[in-house]
Amino acid sequence: MHRIIQRTTHFFSQFAAAGASLSMAVLFLIVFTNSIRRYTIGKSFEWGEELPIFIAIYGIMFGIAWAYIQDRHIRFTLLVRFLSESLTRKLYIIVDLIMVVNGVLLTYSGWMFVIKRGRVEASGIINLAKDLKALTGWDSLIWIGHHYPYQAAMVLGGVMLTIAALLKLLLRLTENAALESGGG
Repeated sequence: MHRIIQRTTHFFSQFAAAGASLSMAVLFLIVFTNSIRRYTIGKSFEWGEELPIFIAIYGIMFGIAWAYIQDRHIRFTLLVRFLSESLTRKLYIIVDLIMVVNGVLLTYSGWMFVIKRGRVEASGIINLAKDLKALTGWDSLIWIGHHYPYQAAMVLGGVMLTIAALLKLLLRLTENAALESGGG
């Protein structure tokens, strides 16, 4: 069981890292392109100012899941160093449980945010959505110009944090079981 959880954790870690990396690469490309346009022809893309902010939020959400699953998050280790190994493992299990709850709450609050404010137009992106709609004839592309696909980053972040914390919890529990039974 421990081996399956390790493999799942590794896959999830790679997925979160790829999502964070892709988000940051896209963000860089948009900002770089907008900067080049601004300094060469004197104007930038209207959507190039607001979209990077939303992409950064997605990147951060992927990043928090990656940081948690890797145990590279902020932790107050000064006090933990004075605890026994057994007590430290129990403390980390409690923290994992708390983070599962936090992930669920972030998912819920993100969902409520999307429902209540998602239909608001994203001022810097709505014209791009209207242009895409006119260019392609696809009325459904107008969603790009509203806030809900960008506010959904909180939902994604909450789900990913919940999964990361659950995997970390299962990893610690199966690791403890393996240690207690004398296995590796």
